[in-house]
Amino acid sequence: MAKEIRTRFGFYIDLPNNFIALQDENVGDLLKEYEGSDINKEFFNDIAAGSSKRDLNVEFYFPKNFDPEINSININYQTDVSLGSMLNDFELKDICPYYNEIFEELFKRKINQYYCKLEKKFKPKFKKVIHTKHDGSAPGQIMIQYQFDVNKKMVTLTIGCDPKNCNSMQRSSENIINSINY
Repeated sequence: MAKEIRTRFGFYIDLPNNFIALQDENVGDLLKEYEGSDINKEFFNDIAAGSSKRDLNVEFYFPKNFDPEINSININYQTDVSLGSMLNDFELKDICPYYNEIFEELFKRKINQYYCKLEKKFKPKFKKVIHTKHDGSAPGQIMIQYQFDVNKKMVTLTIGCDPKNCNSMQRSSENIINSINY
């Protein structure tokens, strides 16, 4: 079961019912919906403050049934680049190590890249999709990403997950990608 929502980027997705979208600073809804125990309200208030800025092209989706500090999905929409043009200029063998370097610099520690490949399962809707799996920002967390173009602009869907929840989070994300309507 899912509900169709309009993203801040102008396209629509089917968001599974067990997720809540953080849009327009509705962090209070997330805090009410989450079924877990302790939650870091300051963490989510910081996200809400950042997500309301027009220049921050990211939208967050948090599961109601998993710890949302470790398990989340976000979509980033980059209006200044397309994956198609990037893949015309660079090969995957050059892009993958670069991504790993970026994450090591961002997270300030050694990051494992488990895979970086072109994904075919979203064809014909999305012909070029880069699919990666790395260590996440928090120790023990996994980060899975899909990059593809929507309206000739690059979308990065990022999953942060506790390893025991990654399969479920990944299935939800793939359903979201398949549901994109613009």
